Amino acid sequence: MQTGSGNRLVLFLRDQRMISVNLEKSCRARDFYSGFYVEKNKDGRLCVDRDKLQSRTGARCEVETMRQLVAVSN
Repeated sequence: MQTGSGNRLVLFLRDQRMISVNLEKSCRARDFYSGFYVEKNKDGRLCVDRDKLQSRTGARCEVETMRQLVAVSN
């Protein structure tokens, strides 16, 4: 995981994909610098407008948008 600017996190997945996650507007990405927890759902997925991330420092923020980042070759 890497913190982006404002309320954006970049997640690096085990399968080498990168996902950009925007948190709700009142949240700061830097609060998640030391990591976060996700409550496991029955479907095993992280979903927009449903799931919240909880930072190790106690911040709790809803996931507003997610986008897969793809490298563009020239």
